[in-house]
Order: sequence, then C-alpha cells, then structure tokens
Amino acid sequence: MITSRTVFTLALCCSFIACKPDDSSDKSSTHNSSDDKAEPDASAAPTLDPSLPGHGKPEPHPAVLGTAERGQYLVDHVLLCGVCHTPSDANGDPDLSLYLAGSRSYDFRDVDGTVITVNAENLTSHDPEGLHSWTDSQIRRALTVGIDDEDIAIYPIMPYPEYSVLTPDDVDSIIKYLRTVPPNDNVVPADYPRFDQNPPAPPVKESQVPHTTLSKSDPDYDAAERGRYLATVACLNCHTEQITPDVPDFTKAFAGGKKYTFIRGAAEHTSVNLTPDSTGLGDWSVKDIEDALLTNKEKGTGRTFCNTHPGGPDRLGGMKASDRHDIAVYLHTLPPIENGPFQCEASADAGVPDASVSGNGNGKPDAGTSRLKADAAMTLDGGSK
Repeated sequence: MITSRTVFTLALCCSFIACKPDDSSDKSSTHNSSDDKAEPDASAAPTLDPSLPGHGKPEPHPAVLGTAERGQYLVDHVLLCGVCHTPSDANGDPDLSLYLAGSRSYDFRDVDGTVITVNAENLTSHDPEGLHSWTDSQIRRALTVGIDDEDIAIYPIMPYPEYSVLTPDDVDSIIKYLRTVPPNDNVVPADYPRFDQNPPAPPVKESQVPHTTLSKSDPDYDAAERGRYLATVACLNCHTEQITPDVPDFTKAFAGGKKYTFIRGAAEHTSVNLTPDSTGLGDWSVKDIEDALLTNKEKGTGRTFCNTHPGGPDRLGGMKASDRHDIAVYLHTLPPIENGPFQCEASADAGVPDASVSGNGNGKPDAGTSRLKADAAMTLDGGSK
C-alpha cells in the first residue's frame, strides 16, 4: 500500500493497454452502472475464529460477494497489482517467487521540498509482513477510500479514487483472492520520512465519467458501457490530466497528456489521447484498438508502447477478449477531445540503470512536484506510475 507507511495496490494502465484473446464471455466481468452497488450483507455472521484475519476481532462486513477466481483476474490483468507489488529479477522480469510480496520504491516531493520514499507493501497472507491481520473491511477501505489499517491516508499513486467505482462484487472478489495468496515473509522497508497525508484523495464519482456517444438503441451500446466500467479502473488515472494534484480534469477524460519519467534525468513520457479525435485515436477502428490491446504495439508502425504501459501476456495481455472488445468499443465511441498528439520517445539512456536503481533491479522514479503524487514516478522494467 502506498502511504506514509505502506503501498497497497496499483493500477493500472499507462500509455495504453494490451490484452490476450479469449473467446469465452464472462458477464460477471463487466458492469454498466453503479446502481447495483449494494453494500455487502451486514447481517452475515462475524468472523470470530482467532486463526482468521483480524485475530478474532469481529468482522462487521466480511467479503461475502464475488469469487476468488474473479479477484485473481482483476488483480493480475485489470488492476495490475503486480506491476508495483511484485519485484523484478535481474532481467527485469517479474520475480514470481516474490509474487505480490512488495518492495518497489517510489519518490514524492512534499510541498516543502522534502523527498518522501514510499514502498509497495506485501499483499500476501503472511503474518505479520502481509495482510494476515487486516480485516476484510480494512482491505475494502484501503482499496476504495484510501485509508490503511492504521487510519493513515494512502498516497494516491495507488488509484484508489478510481477504484472507488468498483462494484461490491469486484471489491469482495479482490479481498477473497488476496486471502489465498501464499504467505511470503519478504520484509518491505519502512517509508521515509513518515508522512500522514490527510485527508485521502477524493473519490472519482461514477457520474463524472463520460458515457459512450452511442444511443441506447445501438446494438453496441451495452458493450460500450461495460467498457466504460473497465476503462475507468484501468485507464482513466493515467490518461487524464489533473486540475490539481489527484483531481482529474473530466473535461479531458481519457484525452492523455499526463507526464511520466522513467529514471532521473531521462526524457519525459506522456500518456496518449485515447479519444477518437485526430489528436488521439481518430483514425483507429474498433479492431485496430483491439489489436493494439492484444499486441501492445502501435497501429501502423508496429512500435511497442512505452514501457510505462504494463502490457504483455502476463499483465494486461491476459484480459478476456470480451473485455478487450468492450474497452475498444467504448474508447472508439467516446466524445472526441482535441489534446495532443502525444507520443513517448525512448531516451538514449532508457533501460540503462543508474545510481537511482534500487536493490531489486527497479529504477527509482524521479521526484515529482505534487504533495500527493509523483507524476514522474516510473520503474525501469515497465512498472507504471
């Protein structure tokens, strides 16, 4: 968890997204509206077993909705928690022996100029290094509100403002899956210096996210609205400029323009405009977008997207074909917004470690100017934010 003490989970999509084909459809993987976001049944029996998470403390709202299987899909291929919470090996590939065990580090610059280093937390079920002692309610609050188990606000490098729109089923599915992740005793360094950001960043309101321009009678309308839900949690954070730190400018939703830096001294990269404007994806068809999501390569040029984008078969490339299609339909039918065009350019030193590389092979991100978020925070091996 990213807080003055911890980092929780990441998200998401920077520069673009990539997916893997799967002809099976999964109606549980898509959602159109926040109208079905009923709270989990509070009458469910509280957890009192001392061997269970929370050490016997009553659990007023246990995770009773969804499935662990759905949670794994979201964690691995939509929210992409491993981009931050799974360290890399010497080759820059995810070190699966430390799956979700944390330890990536990120720098932020406070308003007084102090550089604050925060570390991606251990999300495994280990006691005490992981989430074993967290209640389901505490994980739910961290994921969607941005407050950790010690009532400390989380740095919104974790896009919990966007995750606030996750349906109750999906939130509980994530909680259920995290409970199944084998314990790993990896010790995550403490954040330094300790810093309590109060209050947490405001949540994204579902009503602020633009709808498709398709009429409700259009046969693709439902697909576009399902894509809207997925794109909100997977793409909005990185592909939307901000009015003030961590407050998205919804007049430019999905229109790109947010800047990132891989390592100190490297050239900036800018998220691309995903709307169907000539400065964005105006000449792309739905099929073009689907292919790009699948291959992680740019239409026409075949250029691989910037490694700020966590694409590939083990990340966004594992998304279901039906979800990939829904996202493509949504992006293709967004209101066009003129902004850009933007394109990352590989710098001469891209991928070359320097003095800022941490012990696990990740580049230490450049310090940003925001009290809340380092817009320049990126890892060397393709991690985002």
